[in-house]
Amino acid sequence: MREFPPFRLDTVNQCLWRGDGAAEERILLAPKAFGVLRYLVEHPGRLVTHDELLEALWPKTYVQPEVLKSHISDIRSVLGDDAKKPLFIETMSRRGYRFVAPVTEGVQTRRAPASGPSKLSLVGRERPLSELHQSLGRMSKGERQIVFVTGEPGIGKTAVADAFIDRAAMEAPDIRIARGQCIEGYGSKEAYYPMLEALSALCRGAGGDAIVQILAAQAPTWLVQFPALLMPDRGDMLRREVLGAAGARDHRCRARGSS
Repeated sequence: MREFPPFRLDTVNQCLWRGDGAAEERILLAPKAFGVLRYLVEHPGRLVTHDELLEALWPKTYVQPEVLKSHISDIRSVLGDDAKKPLFIETMSRRGYRFVAPVTEGVQTRRAPASGPSKLSLVGRERPLSELHQSLGRMSKGERQIVFVTGEPGIGKTAVADAFIDRAAMEAPDIRIARGQCIEGYGSKEAYYPMLEALSALCRGAGGDAIVQILAAQAPTWLVQFPALLMPDRGDMLRREVLGAAGARDHRCRARGSS
């Protein structure tokens, strides 16, 4: 969640929020327009060239420059921005755009941790919470854990997960927590969207550079899903490596099939 008052960029629900509290308004953008705005907001204060935007959002695809201008015009209309006196997006003549508004890292909207025990709202959930914390304890000792919280819709699975996460964050402030949600969105969703959302949050959080380096070394095919995290030259190199590895696998498969 990125904030540039009076707006908040909601990357989970792929929308903008304007205002605060009861007067908050939800604003929808076309998927590509949202992608352009997201890229600019994630690179505030610097020139983002036309080529960088096109490569990030339309990789390996020829797009007329007028398409990009059209999306910028739609974004300005939503933000109430004036190209001649910009508060959000400044046009750098014949070069690109710069997001000029101050941007802060917000918190994903969900219940704030309670100051005391949450048993009043989670009556009868002591056992699953205890099991979750036991798994967390084993994980902290180096034993990998995967836990599924299952049950009928509406019985409070999310509330249990939230209570567990709140308590874990309070007891271990240095713990890394990533959330990926399967929710109805707008526009098309990529495969493994919740996993990509969780990884994206880790990469942009504290110590995110280390996560990016791990992905580059161990899972480059996942890292290329986040072009906003890469400088253009690094993105091109990774894509070539991924295509080369895929070609080598195909060659080996054909060789085995003909032997």
